[in-house]
Amino acid sequence: MSERYKCTLSPELLEKAVTELNEPRDNAERLKAIDELKAGYKESKYGPLVNNSDGFLLRFLRAKKFDQKKALNALHNYHDTRNNFKEVFDKVNNPVLLKDVWNCGVMVAIEGAGKDGSCVVLERAGKIQRGMDVYDLTAYGVLMMEKLLENEQNQICGMQSVDDLADFNISILTKVSPVALSRMNAIWQDAMPLRIKAMHMFNEGTFMDVLMGLLRLMLKEKLMKRIHLYGKDPSKMTDFIDPTKLPPSFGGTGPPIDEIIETWNERMSEAWSEDTRL
Repeated sequence: MSERYKCTLSPELLEKAVTELNEPRDNAERLKAIDELKAGYKESKYGPLVNNSDGFLLRFLRAKKFDQKKALNALHNYHDTRNNFKEVFDKVNNPVLLKDVWNCGVMVAIEGAGKDGSCVVLERAGKIQRGMDVYDLTAYGVLMMEKLLENEQNQICGMQSVDDLADFNISILTKVSPVALSRMNAIWQDAMPLRIKAMHMFNEGTFMDVLMGLLRLMLKEKLMKRIHLYGKDPSKMTDFIDPTKLPPSFGGTGPPIDEIIETWNERMSEAWSEDTRL
């Protein structure tokens, strides 16, 4: 049996977890909740847990504010998706297939950049290269999120995304069936133990009405309300994100995007030599 979870959260982060996520302050109660979730998992239907550690299960409890029913549903969805969505998870399990996505810097992350302590994922849709498809991008996104979720602060404070839509070719989405898009979207909303706090977009083009129409079909209402559009002025994101952490190309005063890409790629390179499961 793996070693039991021991809380090493800072007082501030623990208080946030207790207040916002209903996390027990007492570790014995926290372990009890973890054991209850593990006992409820239906291995006969979804196969063995990909990771039976306390830390893995705790991510699902935090994502669902310690609601056992919702956490168990997400845990089941996670395993069902990993087992059956082969177009994405065959690539997640063999990340060398995603090196083109990794190398072009279409998605990178900055930890702790959100003013609420959240991590921030920068996405440059215009950098998507010929030959890449949404399955590649989704698989790389899964790898990113699993890497980010190794940090307990990201489990508790959540994630924001910032999308630079300059030069984005929306045909990459229209070439995929609505069913496939729905399955990919379900990864983020129903399976991954994520807390999506906000989605920021700028440099929206004339296709924005089409994109928003697609998003309305896929996203739950609470997430639609967390979308923020900025036109040509991403500097307005400073209400949500520390501008000293954002690169100038994203309206900030932080390091240039190439430096952020290099830093992130060094971290993601671990995924090529480690087990990619949570």
